Amino acid sequence: MTGGTSGNRLAYCAFAGAVLVNLLLLFNPGSPGDPAPFVPHRDKIVHFLSFAAIAWTGRRVGIGSVVLAAALAAHAVESELVQHFVVPQRSGDPWDAIADVCGAGGGLLLARRLPRRPAHHDPAVAGS
Repeated sequence: MTGGTSGNRLAYCAFAGAVLVNLLLLFNPGSPGDPAPFVPHRDKIVHFLSFAAIAWTGRRVGIGSVVLAAALAAHAVESELVQHFVVPQRSGDPWDAIADVCGAGGGLLLARRLPRRPAHHDPAVAGS
């Protein structure tokens, strides 16, 4: 990357991709008779990682931590209600919502811990 524009575009694409994958995972109708998962609690891991990805990429595009945390917590609850009442072959699970909120928190913490790369490669700008 040579400039801030391509970096911003990549960050927005990553954020949009994380949101899209999350929506597909949460609202895809289930199929009757799904086999038992090979990995126990696989769905909780997927929930955690999906919300962590949205939180981390959301911070990368500049969404505030408080706004992002509130929106993701609301989405965690809303998505389980929609799965339970609207999506065929799916049911809501409070433990999934907890995994979602924990994932969002994990993504926000990761975004705080990992430094942002400066958009400019000019040391005078990067050091300010």
